Amino acid sequence: MTAPDGHRIGERITFDQHSGERTHWDYERNELFRVLEPLVTENLETVQGFMDEEGVDAVLVNRSDNMRYLTGYGPYDSFSLSAEHGAIIPREGDPTIVAAPRLATDLDDRHWIDDVVAFSTTDDEAPDTFAEVIAGHGLEDGVIALDPHLEYRFATKLERALPRAQLRDAGEILFRARAVKSDAEIALIEEGLSIAELGIEAGIDAVEVGVRECEVSGAIMDAMLSAGAAGAYALPAIVSSGIRWSRCQEYPSRKRIRRGEFVQLDEGPMWKGYYSELARMMLLGTPTDEQRSMYQATFQAHQAAIDAIEPGVTGNAVYDASREVFEEFGYEQWLTDGNIGHGIGVVAHEPPYIGPTEAVTLEENMIVMIEPGLFRQGVAGVRFEDMILVTKHGCEILSRTPHPNHDKFI
Repeated sequence: MTAPDGHRIGERITFDQHSGERTHWDYERNELFRVLEPLVTENLETVQGFMDEEGVDAVLVNRSDNMRYLTGYGPYDSFSLSAEHGAIIPREGDPTIVAAPRLATDLDDRHWIDDVVAFSTTDDEAPDTFAEVIAGHGLEDGVIALDPHLEYRFATKLERALPRAQLRDAGEILFRARAVKSDAEIALIEEGLSIAELGIEAGIDAVEVGVRECEVSGAIMDAMLSAGAAGAYALPAIVSSGIRWSRCQEYPSRKRIRRGEFVQLDEGPMWKGYYSELARMMLLGTPTDEQRSMYQATFQAHQAAIDAIEPGVTGNAVYDASREVFEEFGYEQWLTDGNIGHGIGVVAHEPPYIGPTEAVTLEENMIVMIEPGLFRQGVAGVRFEDMILVTKHGCEILSRTPHPNHDKFI
C-alpha cells in the first residue's frame, strides 16, 4: 500500500541533510517543510495584501491552525499548549516565529523562516517577547491585529507592554484569506482526501453484525494513520449506529452493530497540516419503508445542496435548496439544526459556512463540506458528507467513495 506522496506505508521518509540519503530523522526538514514552503509563502502574500487593505501593520497569530497557515509550523494542536507560541506577521517582509527555547532551537536548524525567537517559559515572559519583536519591527505605535483565539490574559499583558499600539481582531483578515484556497492548497487537501477515503473503505469493510462501534472506529483510524495522517479531526473516528445516531451521538461506543440499523461512518484526517473529511452511511440487512424514505430524503437534499453551489450563490441559498427537499418529504422538523456545511483547510471547520443565516457569497476555489442530516430521535439518523470545490462555473465533487448499500434504498 502506498501513501499519497508515493512512499510505501510504514517506510520512514527522511533524508540526511548532508548526503541526501534516507535516514531515520529529519522528516519535517526534507518532506513537510519542503512541500509547505511555497504554499505558505503564497498564504503570507494573501494575508499581507488584506493587511494592506485594512491598514494593519502586523498580525499576531498563536493558535496552531493559523500558525500552520502562515508559517507551516504548528507546535501543538492542543490549544492550551500552544497559547504562548506564535508568530508576528508584518505587513511587509518575513514573519518572526516566537517559541519556547527547545522548540526555537529545533526550528532554527530546520525551518526556512530565519527569524526564530525564544522566550522563557519559567518567567511567563512570552507577551513581553512578542512586544519586543513588534517593537523590533518599529511597530510599537502601529495597528496590531490579534489572533481571534488569543487568551485574554495574554492579550492584556501584551496591551500593557505596548501601550501606544492599536490592538484589534485579526479574525476577518484570516478568515477571508483562508476561505479561498490556492491551487497548492487544493492539491494538498485532495491528497488528504485520499487518506480519508482509505479510512472510510476500511470502516465499510469492518462493519459486520455483532462488531462493536469502537472496533470499526479503530479500523478507520488504523488505516488513516498507517497511510501517513498526522492525527484526525475526530479522535476516535465517528462510528454511531441505530438509536445512538438518531440522537447524533458521534463518539463510538462498545455497542454492537445490529442487522437492520443505520451505521454512520465519519472522519477527517490531517495531511501535511490540512484536513479533509468524508462520511458515509451503511445498513446491514433490508431497510424498512421508513428507513428507505429517510435515506432518499437525505440523499436528495444532499444532492440539491451540491447542485446549488456555484460562484455568487450565498450560503443560505444552498441551505434553502436542501431544506426544500426535506419539506417535500415532510421531514423539516428533523432537519439538522443550524448549518449543513462548512469550509475546511488548516482546521476541519472554518468559513465559509452553509446555513439558514449564512449570507457569505461563495467564490471560485472555496472548498465546502456538505452534510445535511436528518435525525429522528428514537428512530434513526441519516447524514452523508462530501467535499465540494467551487469552480468557475459551478462545482466539482472531490469525494470519490461510492455510497455503500445505496441500491437498497432506491
